[in-house]
Amino acid sequence: MKELLDLPDEIILAIINRIKPQFLLFYSLIGTGNNRLERIVLEKSHSLDLTFDYYKSPYVAFMKRFYAHVMPHISNNIQFLAFNLQHLTDISTFAQENCGGTLANLTHLKIMMGKKCITTGTTFTLGEL
Repeated sequence: MKELLDLPDEIILAIINRIKPQFLLFYSLIGTGNNRLERIVLEKSHSLDLTFDYYKSPYVAFMKRFYAHVMPHISNNIQFLAFNLQHLTDISTFAQENCGGTLANLTHLKIMMGKKCITTGTTFTLGEL
């Protein structure tokens, strides 16, 4: 990790922009104690896309920790939020318990109704298998 810290911010940002889904970036770097990487990541946290979910996704296990440990750090920065419908309850609960019921700087919201097939990544909608 020392070598990464010697890189200019622009190169670190180029690397960061390649990480998909981006919530893994927030999950992996926020709370690590590396102030420089956390600062860079927090500056990128104005847009949060949680539409990566696939049917039977392995990411489901990460989401509980994400809401408990990452969202409190980035919730004030979020201006754009995209998520699948199944996250609505979790996001609402987080906002009620931590932010007075609202994400203060949220200006754009995108709610997706479908999920993606685990094997192909193709979106399917409610009622399709």
